[in-house]
Amino acid sequence: MRLTQEYAEKLFVHAYVDLGQRSEIRDDFRLYHQLNMARLLRQLLTGSTALLNCANRYHRLPIRFVVARLGPAPTGLGKIPAIYEESKPCLVDFPPGYFLHPFTLDGFLASSPLALAGRSFSVLEIVKYVANDFGGVHLSQYLEDKDDQLLARFNDHCKVAGDGMVLHCIDQISRTTLVALAPLVRAIEAKYNNDE
Repeated sequence: MRLTQEYAEKLFVHAYVDLGQRSEIRDDFRLYHQLNMARLLRQLLTGSTALLNCANRYHRLPIRFVVARLGPAPTGLGKIPAIYEESKPCLVDFPPGYFLHPFTLDGFLASSPLALAGRSFSVLEIVKYVANDFGGVHLSQYLEDKDDQLLARFNDHCKVAGDGMVLHCIDQISRTTLVALAPLVRAIEAKYNNDE
């Protein structure tokens, strides 16, 4: 089978919809859905053949992952593209001192939403940890022993809405990703709806 641009775009949309549906489910299989969310995040965002990169070849949209951050905004902070104007987080919902940071894909994957015992964990590390260590894709250790044990202990002892903290990070990463990728999904849907 020859992989076409159409195939990549439609697979991207299916993975996006799957991620969105799993992020909304709150049932007895919650852990299973979170493992699959990590798998989908890995498929959509990571590596040179990430579905995002393949699907955006034609559209070339300025995809940004808009995250509220605490502290002074860095100088030279890029503008949030107009395609996110309606969906960006509202700073009124945050305590004083926050700013909106529009990350590129690489910047988002390198950003650190979690720090434990003086060690920062990047979005990429959290996604791969849940996808690889927990069984979203594999059941094999991804991080060094001490980091693996630190995340496992933290996830077991700190809970948010019943989920371990690391798994809660997967929820937050998924929500940010769904907002970031929505303009590309709309562009792809418009492209194929106009063809019919």
